[in-house]
Amino acid sequence: MLGDAASKSHPFDTIIVHKLDRFSRDSLESFTSKAILKRHKVRLISVQEPVVGSDAPEDAFMEHILVGMAEFYSKNLAREIRKGLTERIRQGFLVFRPPYGYRREVIEKREGHKRLRTISRPIVDDAAAGVVRRIFELCDRGVGYKEITKILNSDGLRTAQGKRFASNHIYWILRNKAYVGVLEYNFRERYGAVEPMTIPGFYPAIIDQELFDRVQRKLRLSAANWRNSYANRTTYLLSGLVVCDACGRRYLGTAAKGGKFHYYSCGSYLKGGKETCAARLINKDKLESAVLAKIQEQILSPTNIRSYIQRVMESALKSQDNPSPEQEAVRLALNDVQTRLQRWENALESGELSIEHAAQRIKELHEQRQELLNKKQALDRNRPGVKRISAIPTAHMDAYVAEMQRRLAVKQIGSKREFLQEVLKEVRVRGNNVSLTYKLPLRTSEVRFFTPLRLVGPPGFEPGTNRL
Repeated sequence: MLGDAASKSHPFDTIIVHKLDRFSRDSLESFTSKAILKRHKVRLISVQEPVVGSDAPEDAFMEHILVGMAEFYSKNLAREIRKGLTERIRQGFLVFRPPYGYRREVIEKREGHKRLRTISRPIVDDAAAGVVRRIFELCDRGVGYKEITKILNSDGLRTAQGKRFASNHIYWILRNKAYVGVLEYNFRERYGAVEPMTIPGFYPAIIDQELFDRVQRKLRLSAANWRNSYANRTTYLLSGLVVCDACGRRYLGTAAKGGKFHYYSCGSYLKGGKETCAARLINKDKLESAVLAKIQEQILSPTNIRSYIQRVMESALKSQDNPSPEQEAVRLALNDVQTRLQRWENALESGELSIEHAAQRIKELHEQRQELLNKKQALDRNRPGVKRISAIPTAHMDAYVAEMQRRLAVKQIGSKREFLQEVLKEVRVRGNNVSLTYKLPLRTSEVRFFTPLRLVGPPGFEPGTNRL
């Protein structure tokens, strides 16, 4: 509706609603939408509320009140509904569809003034529970999502809705704590703040805890290795890091002559040709070798490593002197109480107030002050002492530097890419020159251009469409 109102065709100039709460029950959304309508000369009319759409100041005031009442009604109703649902869950009853492997058991049906309310609890669905156990056992043996999906579908098994299994079904089943009896309710934040609940024993357990924990460890290990496995699918080491200084676009990995020659090519050039950006193609091997050599020279040198460690130690020692947020809050509150106490005592001394009027308030302020002082002393006592930070022995540091240099030389591309993503902010190309900007706070993090040998590959070859 708002899109049509703002369109050039302007198909209508009036919107009629039964009541204003039919238009919106959110004050920010309501006034934003009305501002859009007003800008495009579309009038909003409420049948039951003549004040809506009026230009009179008192009618505008009443409209604000109506919008606020609608928002209050909506949020209060949502709170009461959540309260009722939460209480039914605490009693062990279902307020949602149970996960695959369980079914509803109806306990009773209550006749309400609007509808028939069904009270039910989850019980094990024997046929589906066998499928769940099979999924966990297959995963425990090292079978992946896709292979599990193929096995289940080939055996004619289906989901609770009668559909074929997909990889995402297997993903959620293997991570659902319901199968060890635990309910995690209201964890997703969709329409505002939530109050998550964890209720052990809500479901009858289908999977034993030892098997479930073993599967979770394997899933976490698989997720941790995913990034490295993804990196190994491409041979472009600097993918996503190379930036064209002329147009600001990222360079993309490209290949020519059936993958015989490889380049980094500006995204603008690939999209619009030389008229869009005249940046030159960069030979992949030359650029990657030059960047790795510069990193070993500028970052992985004993001098720079010592400098970086020294800065980290200085930062750590400095941070120990800073008060915690709670200590700072107590300090500010104590200053405020002392200021107010001084004002009351000054008024008492000057005769502006009698002792009968000021005594009680001064007593209260003294009690607040003493309470804050006690809290400040407790925080000071519980504050961890200054930690002693020792420098890394030179022999250990030299061994670390040698190991990192060895990894950059011989390790697979996934490990190299992970290291470069942590160290490099960008690789900027300007003509024939390249600069490296580091994330590390070293003196070498400043932009310095250098020229790798022969940036462009053999002349006459243009990158193909097989971008990686």
